[in-house]
Amino acid sequence: MQAILITRLDEIINHLGYEFFSQLTYPGIYRGAMRNVSPVLIEHAGKFTVVISEADSDACKVLDEDIAVKVYGRYFDWHKDLTQPALSFAAAIYDVIGNNSLVGDDNMPVSRYLALTGERDVELFSREVMAGRYIYHKSQQEIMAQWRSTRNADAALLRNYCLTLRDGPALVDWLARSDVGFAPLAQLCLSNNLSAIYISAPHEVEMFTGLPASCIGQYGITALYCPQHDDITLFSEQPLLRADFRPAGRADSLAAALLAQNLASIGYQADDLCVRDYLDCTAAGLALQDAAWVLRKWQDRRAGDDTAYFVFAANAVLAGFNAAQAFFWRNTTGDITERDLVAVFQQAVNRFASQLGFTGRVFSYFSIVHSGARTLLPATAGDYRVTAADKTIKFDMGLRATDVFGCTRGCSDIARTICTDPQQAAIHHRLRNLLIDQLTPAIRPGMSGEQIHQVGVDCLRPLEAELHGLNLLPAGKSVDDYRRDCGHTLQRQTISSVYFLPGVSETVEVGMLGCVEYVWPINDVLIAVEDGYLITPEKTLSFTAERMLP
Repeated sequence: MQAILITRLDEIINHLGYEFFSQLTYPGIYRGAMRNVSPVLIEHAGKFTVVISEADSDACKVLDEDIAVKVYGRYFDWHKDLTQPALSFAAAIYDVIGNNSLVGDDNMPVSRYLALTGERDVELFSREVMAGRYIYHKSQQEIMAQWRSTRNADAALLRNYCLTLRDGPALVDWLARSDVGFAPLAQLCLSNNLSAIYISAPHEVEMFTGLPASCIGQYGITALYCPQHDDITLFSEQPLLRADFRPAGRADSLAAALLAQNLASIGYQADDLCVRDYLDCTAAGLALQDAAWVLRKWQDRRAGDDTAYFVFAANAVLAGFNAAQAFFWRNTTGDITERDLVAVFQQAVNRFASQLGFTGRVFSYFSIVHSGARTLLPATAGDYRVTAADKTIKFDMGLRATDVFGCTRGCSDIARTICTDPQQAAIHHRLRNLLIDQLTPAIRPGMSGEQIHQVGVDCLRPLEAELHGLNLLPAGKSVDDYRRDCGHTLQRQTISSVYFLPGVSETVEVGMLGCVEYVWPINDVLIAVEDGYLITPEKTLSFTAERMLP
C-alpha cells in the first residue's frame, strides 16, 4: 500500500484549516527556508497524520480529533532528558507509514527529499510543468548603491533615538560605518571552491535584485551570483520590463539556463530548492553543492552594514511590549486573550515607527505570546485567555524592518516576560541585567558559540541557590545543565550561522550582531529575556539597553 506525503503549504492549509497554520511559529522564523521546517501531512490507510516538529506542536491543539499527530525533534525544558537522541524528520515519517511505500510531491525541498531517500526510495509525482526562464543581468554596483543610499537615509532618522540608549554615541558612529557588501560572499565562494551560488528563496533573492520578496515570488525570479562577475544573473518565469534588468536571452528550463553559464560548481539552497529542479539540473550534468550555510554566513558578516534596521526593529519590540504589559495590568480582572495583547503590541509598534519616520515599514514575522501554563513550547498567540493567575506570559517577537523599496533589511528577535509573581519578576530583572552587564560585554571577535555559551552559564552561577529555592531549577540539576542556547547571531531572519551552544565552533566577527538570551521553562513557568548586541572593534555594544541614570 502507498502512503502519500503532502508537502505543499496550500494543500496542508486546505486539509487542516488556516487556524492551524496561523498557530505555527517556525515557518515564519525561517523565512528563507519555510518549507524545510513546516509540518507535512501523510495520507495513509484512509487517515491523515500531521508530522510536525515539537517546537510547533502546540498548534495541534486546534486540529480535529480524527487527525493523528507525529512529533519529531525536541525543545528544551528543565524536566526533559536531553541525553537521549531526538527523533528525526525522516524517522518520524517512516514510523507512521511502516513498511509501506512513500509517494511525494516533487515540489518538496531537496533537504527533505535527501533525508527521506537516505533510508529508502521515494517515488515522486509532479503537478507542475517545467517552466522556461527569461535571463537578465543586473549590476552589483547598482544593487549596492541602493543598499547604501537607503541605509544612510534611514540611519539619519535613527540618530537622535540612538543617543537615548546606553551605548548611544558608539551606535550612532556605527550606523553608517560598515560597508562590506558582497565582498564576504565572494571570499566564501572562493574558499569553498564555488564558481557561483544559485539563490532560489524569495527572501534571499531580495538582496540580489533590490526587489521585495512579494514581487520576486509573483514573477518567479531567482538569482545567480558569480564572484568573478560584475553583474548578478537573474532568471525569471515572466518578462521583467525594467531598464536596470538587461535582457540576456531565454532558456527552456532552469537546468538549461544554468548550463549556459559554463560554471564548474554551483552552490544552491537545499533547504529551499524544489527537488524537481534539483533532479533536472543533476541529470543535465550540473555539479550542485548545498551552500545554504554560505548564504547565512555572508548575511551574518554583512548584517553590520544595516545596523540601523536592527536597532529600530528591536526597540520597536520593546515599545510594543511595554504597551502590552501596561494593558495587561489594567485589565487583569477582564476577559482578554493572547491576541488582544498582540493587538495592543502592534499598535504601539506602529506608533513607534511613525514617530521615527518608518511608517508602513515594520511587519511581524512571528509573534510568540502565551502563558507558561498553556505551554512551554514557542507558541503563536491564539484565542487563549490570560489573567493574573498566569504566573508568566512570554513575549518573543520577530519584527522585520524594510527600506523604502520594501526590501527586508533587518529584523528583531527580542523577548520579555510579564511575571505576576514578584519573586519571578525579580529573577526576570536579574537575568536581563546579566545579559546586558556581563554576557554582552564579554563577547569578543573570534569567540566560538561554545565559548560564549560557557560565559552565559557562568553568569548564572550566583543565581543557582535562589533558583533552587524558588523551584525554578530541579533537584539534582545545576546551571551547568542549561543546554539551551544563550543567544545567536542575527541577520535578515532569525536563522543564522553562529548559535551560542555547546559544541558550536563557528566564531563571531566584527560587524556581526544578534541577540543574547535566557529562556527558562519549568512546570507552568516560562521566563524569557532577550536583548540585542553589536560587535565592534572597540567593544560589544547593547542596542536595547536604556541609558543608565547618574
